Amino acid sequence: MLKPPLAADLVPSNAAAAASPLRCRTGGRLRNFIRQHLLLWGWQPRQLPEAPPDALVDLALSRLVGQAALADVAEAMGGADEEARQIGGCARDAYTVLYACAGLAVLAAACGVAAPGNNLVINLLVLAELLMLLVLLLTFRKAHRINWHSHWLALRFHVEFLRVMPLLAALRDDNLHARMARDGRDGDVDAVRPEAPHLAVLHHRHGVDPLVAAQTETQRRQRARLYGRLRDRFEAEPQAYAAQALQYARLIGAGQLRYHCLRAQQEHTIVHRVHTLSMLAFGLTIVAVLAHFWWHAALLTIICTGVPAFAASLHGFVAQEESERLASSYTAMAVRLQGWLDLEPAAAPAPSLEASQERLAELVELLLSEVQDWHRLFGDKGMYHLG
Repeated sequence: MLKPPLAADLVPSNAAAAASPLRCRTGGRLRNFIRQHLLLWGWQPRQLPEAPPDALVDLALSRLVGQAALADVAEAMGGADEEARQIGGCARDAYTVLYACAGLAVLAAACGVAAPGNNLVINLLVLAELLMLLVLLLTFRKAHRINWHSHWLALRFHVEFLRVMPLLAALRDDNLHARMARDGRDGDVDAVRPEAPHLAVLHHRHGVDPLVAAQTETQRRQRARLYGRLRDRFEAEPQAYAAQALQYARLIGAGQLRYHCLRAQQEHTIVHRVHTLSMLAFGLTIVAVLAHFWWHAALLTIICTGVPAFAASLHGFVAQEESERLASSYTAMAVRLQGWLDLEPAAAPAPSLEASQERLAELVELLLSEVQDWHRLFGDKGMYHLG
């Protein structure tokens, strides 16, 4: 859920890397290479809605919260957005390596038929296969031990909550997200529900790194403190603050509409191209199998073994990316955002305080619903969902 930066992202990204309790080297570069240079090669977005200029968004946020509070937002953000991108990228690179090594291990095993009498080549292929399996095992072990997803969820929620914090301050006290901001709770709504004792054995609990726990606790206090400052600003002039918050919300909604339309097009394209590649791989495998009736060659054996293995790895990668589900969810979110923007034109007269709060609550619920979906999908799975 990598969203475009708002005015809150006003701190250098290298500050996050220095303060991060988890070391992350790849940051999603391997996964992004496969997506951008293979699956999305030559692709261009089409008919995207216009997004408001960054300067206009920055100006609206500055007028809404004031320069002092804007500095607090930047401090609370603390590079967390960039760190979340890095941590999420490492989690994605982990399963990319797993599927790539699985395909390469099968290919190394199949290539042995091309040199039946060459012991040197056979031994090198065996070593290559063992190396792929070792890398696969070590990657899985490290990713499961560190549990990238859990830390990414906490960071992602912290960033997304800060993005809508100026809107949360204008909501009613009984709003669920406003209470979460006031109490400093994280985004796992299900975590506050009691767990049936006879089902506790079914859940795997990961150990918590003390540094990660300390960072999460600091972020919770930052959110609660910032919410208190913005809430005081709202209570000083409720009607004026809510009206300005609604104007700012329209700018956020327009920017998020463009983002979700872009991501929906990307995921739809990836699903379509992977389906095309799968059909080509299936056709090539069938041709190689039939050719065995007339031509008994090692190359055909390698094709019959390696091509299906890489096709399966590609499908595993795309399944892990959840491109099909994301294509549908991004499309649905774009439709809901468009509906929210169309419900009340920007040129309409300022509504009442209660109407403004209702409209703001609708947008906040939309923007934070994705974070809650990620918690439900990955909150307690860690790397086990790779199976």
